[in-house]
Amino acid sequence: MVQVKAEYDFDAQPNSGEISIRAGDVLTVIRESIDGGWMEGRNARGSVGLFPEAYVTPYQAQRAGAQPPPTVPPPLPQVAPQSSSSFIPSSRNYNDDWGAEPAAPAYQAAAHPSATSLPEVPRASYPALSNNDDFDDEWSDEDEEHEPSRPSATTTTASLASNSRRDLSRSHSEHGADRGSSKVNKNINRFSNFVKSGVEAYVIGDSKTSTPISERHEVVINQGIIQWKPIQQYYTCVVDKPKKESKLKGLKSFIAYSITSSLTNIQVSRRYKHFDWLHEQLSAKYIFIPIPPLPEKQVAGRYEEDLIDHRKHILQLWVNKICRHPVLSQSEVWLHFISCTDEKDWKSGKRRAEKDEYIGGSFLNCITVPQQPLDPNAVDQQVERFQRSVKTSEEAMRVMQERMNMFQKVFAGPVKQNWQKMGSAFKTLQQSFEIDETVASRRLTDALAHTASEYHEIGQVFDAHTKNDMEPVLENLYSYKGTVQNVPDIIHVHKQALQKFRESEGRLSSMEAEKMKQRIDAMSYAVIAEIQHQTAEKVEDLKSTMGTYLKRQAAFYQDVASKLGALSARYD
Repeated sequence: MVQVKAEYDFDAQPNSGEISIRAGDVLTVIRESIDGGWMEGRNARGSVGLFPEAYVTPYQAQRAGAQPPPTVPPPLPQVAPQSSSSFIPSSRNYNDDWGAEPAAPAYQAAAHPSATSLPEVPRASYPALSNNDDFDDEWSDEDEEHEPSRPSATTTTASLASNSRRDLSRSHSEHGADRGSSKVNKNINRFSNFVKSGVEAYVIGDSKTSTPISERHEVVINQGIIQWKPIQQYYTCVVDKPKKESKLKGLKSFIAYSITSSLTNIQVSRRYKHFDWLHEQLSAKYIFIPIPPLPEKQVAGRYEEDLIDHRKHILQLWVNKICRHPVLSQSEVWLHFISCTDEKDWKSGKRRAEKDEYIGGSFLNCITVPQQPLDPNAVDQQVERFQRSVKTSEEAMRVMQERMNMFQKVFAGPVKQNWQKMGSAFKTLQQSFEIDETVASRRLTDALAHTASEYHEIGQVFDAHTKNDMEPVLENLYSYKGTVQNVPDIIHVHKQALQKFRESEGRLSSMEAEKMKQRIDAMSYAVIAEIQHQTAEKVEDLKSTMGTYLKRQAAFYQDVASKLGALSARYD
């Protein structure tokens, strides 16, 4: 059995499949040369995990004194910090298969650095190791809410296998964490999306795939505008009928939603965790498309009517955006999600999606673009302009969200209460006239009673207005903000690709440089097409949202005015 000795300290990250090692530790090697510069091994305590190959040396060779003490490897290149939100989804530790072994990952980063590639950033690639993977049966009754797992030493690698596809999504909040060492401080950057997503491998022409492309998309130039090829057949999906269901004789409960597509008229039942899984797949595959956010997970009040209704509305917005997107609406995993009713086919489709090789940078191989070369400076200017637009829009949306929230609280609180307090005042005034027996007094008493009742009702109407008219605006703002917060990461990876080309251009032959330029152009075409789509979506969404809100505002105040007008007639 091969053994190695640690020469540097390495601190593992939680739930990552890594193992902490200290200088002097002796480890038994289980697997060597894992893509990206990792090894898998077992320490003296029996814990199994991954550690950087550069941090260890052969143990037997050292014991024999055949090798001098190792020199310190140079630190890996720094990658500029990215924003706190990632366009690649946050890693989630599920037991989420429908009975299939977890798929081996399809990352496409270069296995060996070349003269044209950055030094490889260590990242883990794991085979399928676990059968504890029934998507429907391995979830607790709190499965709608994410609960971080606590893998044991013997299950660390197995849990990584089920998460291998999502390894490229690890949180940017962990960016730039220095790994201390008793001998030397070394900095391992595990989180370069440019490398881990396979974009670098695509740029340098080292993207490895073994299966035929089954899903193709096209970028076209229409009247001088670069855009995704328009949808040939528009369709809609309706999220409806939220229903509390249970299994295992009530031990597990959840909310299921029906989804009906106009494409097939088939109704399917999906749980929140299914949406969550789909979001992971879309985010991992379409890395240059910002995927809209799902409703936030929440444990408290999980089955309260308002929460269920709110979640349904956000899911409907999410589904609407997928249906309107020229690429996402044609995605194989999405079409499977909205149309499959057979359990066996459902599991097969899930396995197929998780084994998809064309994710991340490799997805760019599925895109056909115009032959016309792009001017890098013009591309830079367009991307920068979009980035500024997103930044200012995001801030404006935040301000609007704050004001609308305040409006909601005022209408549902003080405004409602003051109308109803005025109703109580009218009621008191009415009662003071009841002791009079005259006909005129009785008519006035009648009018005052109706006024008291209507004022109380108007207070309720103000409360309902916050939900019926203001809540949709807030939901749309939430959806927009959650979508564009991924844009900085997309732009950052695109900039890294352009920088990679500029650095490599002088070291390549003219033919190699031309091929790399074509791949860069393909990526830029995809980014610009997505910019065009997101810009058009923002305009249409805002027009529709604000137009509908103001129409409802007008109808609301007209209703209040009508009630007050009818009351005034009682005093004639």
